[in-house]
Amino acid sequence: MGIFSAITIVLSDDDASGSDAVRWATAELKRTLDKRDVATTIAGTAGPGLNIEIASGAQCFPPKISAPRPEKEESFALHREENRILAWGADERGLVYALTELADRVRYADGEDLFAGTFPLVEQPSARVRSMARLFCSEEEDKVWFYDKQQWRDYLTMLVSNRFNRFALTLGMGYNYPYHNPWISDVYFYFPYPFLLQVPGYKVDVIELSEEERDTNLEMLKFVAREAAKRGLEFQLALWTQRYDFDDVPRANYTVRGVTNDNLAPYCRDALTLLLKEVPEITGLTFRVHVEGGIAEGDYGFWREAFAGVAAAGRPVEIDMHGKGLDHEMLQIARQSGMPFAASPKYLAEHMGPPYHQSAIRNKEYPPEVARSEREQLSEGSRKFLRYSYGDLLTKDKDYKVIYRIWAGTQRVLLWGDPAFAAGYGRSSMFAGSDGVEWCEPQSFKGRMGTGIPGTRFNYQKHGMPTRYDWQKYDYQYRVWGRLLYCPEAPRESWMRYLEHECGDAAEACEQGLSWASRVLPLISLTHGPSASNNHYWPEVYTNMPLIEGTGQRAYGFDMEGPVRFGNAPTFDSSLFANPREYAELLLAGKESHRYTPLDVADWLEKMADGCDQAVFGAKKTASFGKPAVQRMIVDIQICGGIARFFAEKFRAACWAELFIATKVSKLIEPVIDHARRSVMAWQTAADVSRDLYHDDLTYGPQSWLRGSWHSRLPEIQAEILDLESLRGGGKTESVQPTAAVQAAIDALIGRNPVLTQTFNIEAPLAFKPGGDFTVRVTDAVDEAPVLHYRHINQAERWKAMTMTRNGQGYSAVVPGDYTNSKFHLQYFISAKKDGRAVLSPGLEENLANEPYCTALQI
Repeated sequence: MGIFSAITIVLSDDDASGSDAVRWATAELKRTLDKRDVATTIAGTAGPGLNIEIASGAQCFPPKISAPRPEKEESFALHREENRILAWGADERGLVYALTELADRVRYADGEDLFAGTFPLVEQPSARVRSMARLFCSEEEDKVWFYDKQQWRDYLTMLVSNRFNRFALTLGMGYNYPYHNPWISDVYFYFPYPFLLQVPGYKVDVIELSEEERDTNLEMLKFVAREAAKRGLEFQLALWTQRYDFDDVPRANYTVRGVTNDNLAPYCRDALTLLLKEVPEITGLTFRVHVEGGIAEGDYGFWREAFAGVAAAGRPVEIDMHGKGLDHEMLQIARQSGMPFAASPKYLAEHMGPPYHQSAIRNKEYPPEVARSEREQLSEGSRKFLRYSYGDLLTKDKDYKVIYRIWAGTQRVLLWGDPAFAAGYGRSSMFAGSDGVEWCEPQSFKGRMGTGIPGTRFNYQKHGMPTRYDWQKYDYQYRVWGRLLYCPEAPRESWMRYLEHECGDAAEACEQGLSWASRVLPLISLTHGPSASNNHYWPEVYTNMPLIEGTGQRAYGFDMEGPVRFGNAPTFDSSLFANPREYAELLLAGKESHRYTPLDVADWLEKMADGCDQAVFGAKKTASFGKPAVQRMIVDIQICGGIARFFAEKFRAACWAELFIATKVSKLIEPVIDHARRSVMAWQTAADVSRDLYHDDLTYGPQSWLRGSWHSRLPEIQAEILDLESLRGGGKTESVQPTAAVQAAIDALIGRNPVLTQTFNIEAPLAFKPGGDFTVRVTDAVDEAPVLHYRHINQAERWKAMTMTRNGQGYSAVVPGDYTNSKFHLQYFISAKKDGRAVLSPGLEENLANEPYCTALQI
């Protein structure tokens, strides 16, 4: 029961306290207390026992809290006195967070004090938009959760309790390309409107869909929207596809009829208006405005009609346009609609990296001289730089939101949960005037492109491992992500209370293990980028890329320049990371790298693997090791540890392989084989863990590289060793001895020093006026003149560099006024040599969670 036998929740009479969302949160707190057998009442005045007093507004901020009152919307504070807790919110949503924080403490309390925790607690949001996207991609796998009302209640309660402020139900994302696509089979909700509505004046319907099921779909949509609004969540409906080849999809399981080239635009316009009127809780709509959404790029007339349909609903509805292919004409069309509008570029291609925004895009993402086709004149032409990052959207004078979307390409199955990375995302999602982030939740794309398999939604084959709902495996992930996006300085107890409740005395080991494990795949994604597309590159269940051409499967040619081999795969940040080929070229030229090398990446990965191993060892010694919650975490930590060692050895092998390819020196194949064998052993450990636990065929698409498992990948990884051994002297290559230059490169590789991260004493303004010189000074002692690297915060441009000049006791460089005279902010970093070693400043800190460059904003 706790130390109080009776509790009164006291509602004030201000507008925020009387809102539906606050009343829901109050009732949720009462329900949680009732489950702990505490007599709880909701009243307008104080009662006996403990009183929880609810208040909002500046005048009601607890006067005994020494911290300043937060000015931001959605802020909250909790203050406790002997028989009184004051729950304060800056507004309605702030009060919801205060009350759900109290409910969370009660839910996971282990002692008598049900509200134990930090008092006073004052939190305010960092990321303004904190959205979670749930994707409907498979009729076979997704209908179950879509029609489950209790699932929705629990899921939306979980989101708001973890400080998310937006939920995005995402439809029409089942395929990437709507034209002449032989894979199109499962089209449920692909073109969403006729699966939800009968639009008056149009004979558009789905032949195989009954009116009853269509009406049920709309009622479920209304239910989800009401439940989201009840909790104070914004409800975003993503409608990714506006047409496909309705008459050229012989494998499709449903037939859309009645849509023609002439009526498509007016039908979509009127469907949008009707949908928004039927579901008034919809606060925003997301559209894919490039060719993959079914509308040829440059067809602005369609979008004028569609956005007119949004405006005709008669209330503000945010128009969110996916970034790929977005141009200024589309922004203007949205602006002219009179609706609030946003652009939503991808955070890091269709993958997830460390929290910072890549400082440079891949070379392949710069615009070509000629577009691939008329339909793709923007996304594969003049606006190609916006395919996989923020492009040129972050201007000083922008009048739209920029909300990043973290795609589900990197990690779909394994648990994630690193507080340091989550806090880093909380800070970096506001980069240069941005507004927040939307995350495609775990298991996004499960069963995509018609690959749903009955009974495999939870991925596990071992009895006792699945949770009640698919998302509950990732409870900790949602908790860490949401709470630290909201407040990067949130106290550790806010996630540890959950771990201690679920994992008992294994909580510390699980926390540390997941922290290490959760950095593995984002680092791999950043530094090994054979494809920006999640449809060709899935590092979590990796399709092996050969170290030397012709020695393995070639599944990555779609999105790589040059030879398809591991060492030639580009990084997703070419200004800060060198790939193995580039590093080998520097070694052979007798030069040092001012960028992080593949061996630096390997060292980071090995440290992560060691951290995973230590956590697993610690967890095995606990009494709680056998609990399902602990097992779900520990096995995923083990698999991530194996993946980390695999890629660490693969990067090392690739450096030797690139030297071998460039020189044909026979003895270089031996370290290639040695490191490759070690990589196979590492993958074997992951496969051994997964074999009896996970299904053999985890399906996220029809191609071989989008399905399978760790143990099913093992044979092709093992086979590469035989191919490499055939390259030994006496086999396919003649014996070649190293020249002096090659031997120097070998010695440099063996004796290499890591590139250091060091925070120099950099003196530069935090802001600047366009047209004025921008001066950067460094006062640290270095071996030689450092180099200033700088660029507008515009991914369409390439970085510039200048050697800094001696200035008194330090060095300085001036970015001239004709360069600062633009509409963009600036970013910069410094490379130098200190005590004989390459240094980057600010560079990446040990936990990889910071921004490795400085920024200066226009004023």
